[in-house]
Amino acid sequence: MTTSKLPHQDPLGTLKAVAGPSVSRRAMLAGSLTVAAVGAAGCGFGSAPGEGPGNEGGGEGTTTLREARRPPNHLNPAFGGSGSPQGTILMAMMWEGLVRRDSEDSANYLPGVAESWEASEDGLTYTFKLRDTTWNNGDPLTAEDFVWSYSYYYSPKLTEQKNENAPAMTGTPARTKIKGLPAYFNGESDDFSTVGIEATDEKTLVFTLTEPDLGFIDSTVKTFPLHRESVEANVQDFWMPEKLVCNGPYPLTQYAQNAGATLELSDTYWDKDAFTITKREIQFNSSGATGMMVSYNANEIDTFRVDGDPSALVAGRPDLEEQLVRGTLIQFKGVQLLSSKNTLLRDNLNVRKALSLAIDRDALATVSPPDVAGPSFVPSDISGADAVPALEFDPDQAKALLADEGFPNGEGIPPISIITYATMPMLEAAAEMWTEHLGIKTSVAVLEVGVYGDQLYGNKPEDFFGFSFNYSAPSPYTMLQYGAQPAPLFNRASIPDDVERELFAITRGDRKNEMSAAETQAKVDELTRANWTPEYKKFADLNDEARAAFADPERAMELATQAAVALQETYYWIPMLWAGYAFMMKPRIKGLIPTSYADHIYDLRGVTLDPIEG
Repeated sequence: MTTSKLPHQDPLGTLKAVAGPSVSRRAMLAGSLTVAAVGAAGCGFGSAPGEGPGNEGGGEGTTTLREARRPPNHLNPAFGGSGSPQGTILMAMMWEGLVRRDSEDSANYLPGVAESWEASEDGLTYTFKLRDTTWNNGDPLTAEDFVWSYSYYYSPKLTEQKNENAPAMTGTPARTKIKGLPAYFNGESDDFSTVGIEATDEKTLVFTLTEPDLGFIDSTVKTFPLHRESVEANVQDFWMPEKLVCNGPYPLTQYAQNAGATLELSDTYWDKDAFTITKREIQFNSSGATGMMVSYNANEIDTFRVDGDPSALVAGRPDLEEQLVRGTLIQFKGVQLLSSKNTLLRDNLNVRKALSLAIDRDALATVSPPDVAGPSFVPSDISGADAVPALEFDPDQAKALLADEGFPNGEGIPPISIITYATMPMLEAAAEMWTEHLGIKTSVAVLEVGVYGDQLYGNKPEDFFGFSFNYSAPSPYTMLQYGAQPAPLFNRASIPDDVERELFAITRGDRKNEMSAAETQAKVDELTRANWTPEYKKFADLNDEARAAFADPERAMELATQAAVALQETYYWIPMLWAGYAFMMKPRIKGLIPTSYADHIYDLRGVTLDPIEG
C-alpha cells in the first residue's frame, strides 16, 4: 500500500482514512470500528434489530449483510458504463472477470476466472489460463464464453436493444488495442474471427494487440463473461433472478424495482469457502443519503455509500464519526484550460503557473467535504503517487511571476471564466482566490449539462477566456496510467481555438457523420498531435517512451513518472482536490476494505459480521 506524501486531510474532523503509512486498511478497519450507533425511528428493507436473517445460522457471527443504495436503472453489464454507479456496484457481485482488483494494492491484480496469465515480451500477446469453474447453473465456463461475450459487448447492433443507456463500450474502441476490434465495433467487419481474441482450447484465451497497452489487464476486470444461451433467450432482461445465469459470488435471487434486492452466495462459485457472509440484502432508497441514514440509525442496514457531503449526517454525533469511512483517494478535481481566440493562457506558462500558486488547496478542502486538499496531479492512493511533487500555495511568488511577465497585479489579463455543470463551492472559492491574490477578475458560470459538454469540446462563445471544471480517475490506478496513456486522451487544452472548433464539428457538430468512426478518430489524433505546444509535446514524448518500454517495467514506471510530472508542469490542468467514496459502516462489520472503484467497491472475502445488537 502506498503512503501519502501528505497526511489524509479532514478539516471537519469527521472522515477517517482507510489507510495509513504503517497499518494495513484491513487491519485498521477490523480494529477501529468500535462505536455503536444511537438508533432513530425509521423504516427500511432489512430486519428488525435482533431478529430475522441478520442473526440466522447461529455459531460465530451472522450471515446477512444489510446494505442500501439508490435503485439502479438497469443490470445489464453491456450498458453498465453509462449508468450510475449503483448498477455497476450490483453487477460486480453477480459476475466476475478474468482478473479482479486487489483491495489493498491498486497496482496489483488477483486471479478471477483466470488462474494465471502472462504477456509476451513485446506486450502484444496475452494468454489467460482459465480455472475449472462453472456458471451458477452448473454449465462449464469456457474460453469460448469470453470470446462470445466480447463480440456481444462490442457489437454495433447493441444499441438496437433500446436500453435507456448507451452501450458501456461506446468510446472504448478508439482506445482499445485489441487487433481488429475497432473495425468490428464500427461495422467495417461483421466477422468476429478477424478480432484478436481466440479460444485456443476450452481453458486458454489469447488476446492479440496492435501495440502495448498498459491498461489492458485492468480492462479485463470489468468485462464480465455472459452466458450466451440465457442472454439470447432473454435479450432485454436476462439478468432478472428467474432467468439469471452468472458466474460471480453473489447471484441475484430477488429483485423489486425501487424496493430492494437479495443476493445469495453461490454454491458453484470457485472461491465460495473464502466467504462467511451468505446473503446480502439491498435496500433501494431513492431519497439518497438522508433517507439511508434514517434506516442506518434505526439499525436496519449496516452500510451504505454516501452520495454527497457526509458531514451533515454525523454533525453533532461523535458516536457516529468513527463509522464514517473514506475509500481510496483515486480521483483529482480541478480545472483545465480551454482554447480561446485570446492565446495568452495557452502561450504563457508562467501565467498558468501563477494561477496554480494562488490556490490554497487546504482552504478549498474545508468547503468541499469529503474531498481533501489535492496538491498534485496524482492522488495519494494511486500507486507511485509519492514521486510527483506537491504543488505549492505561494501567492507572493505568483504575483512576482505575473509582474515578470508584464502583468503586475493582474493588469492586462482579461476576466477569467470557469464553466461547470453544477454549483461547486470549491470553484467559487478558487475564483475568489485568483481575484484576491492576483487581481484577476474571475467568475464561475454554471451551465446546463449539454451546453457544458459542447463548450468543453470546442463550441464556446467567441470571447471565451478561461477554464472548465474537470475531474479524472484513470484506471489502472497506477502511475503507468497517469503518465503512459495515449496523450490525445487527456485534454486538448494546448490546441488553437480554430482547430478545437474543427474538432468539435467533426465529433459533435454539423460534420459529425462526414466520416466513419475510425476515420474521425484518426483525424482527431492527427489534428491534436500536430498542434501541441512544446511543453505538452514533452509530456507526449515521455508518454510514448513509457508505453514502448513495456518489456522493462522498472524503466516504464520511471518514464511514466517523468511524463506525469511533465504534464503537471504544463499547468494546463490545475489540480485542486483529491476525492474518493465515503461510507457509513456499522461496527459489526469486521475486516471490510471499501474502495472507490465502482466495479469493485469491496471484496467480502474474509469479512465477518458480529450479531446485531438489541
